[in-house]
Amino acid sequence: MDEKMSAVAALKHMFDTGDREPFAALFAPGCVNWHNSDKLEVPAEDFGGGSALQRLVENVNAEIIQHETFEAGEMIRLVIRGTVRSTGRPLEAHNCIVLTTSERGIVRIDDYVDPTFGDQLRPDAG
Repeated sequence: MDEKMSAVAALKHMFDTGDREPFAALFAPGCVNWHNSDKLEVPAEDFGGGSALQRLVENVNAEIIQHETFEAGEMIRLVIRGTVRSTGRPLEAHNCIVLTTSERGIVRIDDYVDPTFGDQLRPDAG
C-alpha cells in the first residue's frame, strides 16, 4: 500500500474530490465523529462527511486557512467553497476540525460546522 497522506492533505483531498478513502485510512478502530450542529457522536466510518457534499455542491474546494499540531492531535481550520447544485448560489462555509490522535491513528473528530452551512444548501434560502 502507498504511504498514507497526512491528515490535513487527506481532509482537503476528501472535500475537493469526494474520495474519502485516504482520510478514512487514518482512523483508529472505533474512531468517532462529533458535530457541534447536532451534538451527536457517531462512528466515523459510517459518516459520509465531505464525500457526501459532492452530491449537493459542484466544484467543491477546501482552502486550508490554519493547521496546528499538538501532542495528541491536530486542529484544521478550512473554508469550503463551491456552487450549490439546486440553486446555483455560491457556498462558503468556515469550519474547524479538531482531531484527537493516538499511536493507532485518529480516535476522535470534533467537527465545528459553520452555523450557516445547512441554510446555504437549502433551495429556499437566499
